[in-house]
Amino acid sequence: MSGKDLLSLSFRVIGLLFAAIGTASAASTAVYVLRATRVTGTVVDYVVEQNAISLMSSAEPTGLLYYPVVEYESPSGERSTLTGRSGRTRRVYEVGQSLPVLVSLRDSQAARIGTAFGAWGSSIILGGLGALFLLLSVLAPQGFGGRDSRL
Repeated sequence: MSGKDLLSLSFRVIGLLFAAIGTASAASTAVYVLRATRVTGTVVDYVVEQNAISLMSSAEPTGLLYYPVVEYESPSGERSTLTGRSGRTRRVYEVGQSLPVLVSLRDSQAARIGTAFGAWGSSIILGGLGALFLLLSVLAPQGFGGRDSRL
C-alpha cells in the first residue's frame, strides 16, 4: 500500500467516524426536538469565559467566549434559566432579546436555545467534519496542486 493510499484510507476512516457520530447526534437531536415544546425565552445575561484552545495547561488565553443566559417559563409555569451550549467570540444577542427555547416535556430543566445552531450545532459541526475528511480522502491522493514529483 502506497503512502497516498494510506493517507486516503486514513482520511476515509476519520471521515466515516465523524459522519457516524454526527448522524447519531442528529438522530438524538431529532428525537429531542420532536418531544420538546417551544416556548419564548429572554436573554438576561452572558457567561464570559477565557478561551484557551490549546490542550496545554500553560497555553496563553486566546480571547473571550460569550455564552448567552436565557430565562424561560416551562409549560408547567416553572421559571428557569439555561446557558447556551456554544460560546461565541462576541455577544450575538442583545440582553432583553427574545429567543425560542426548546423545553423537554420530561424534564423542564433540559432546555436548549431553539435556533438552528442552538439545537443542531453539534450535528452540523460533526457532519461537516465528516464531509470534509471524506472529501480529503478523494483529493489527498491526487495532490493539492503542488509540484509534480516525477520531474
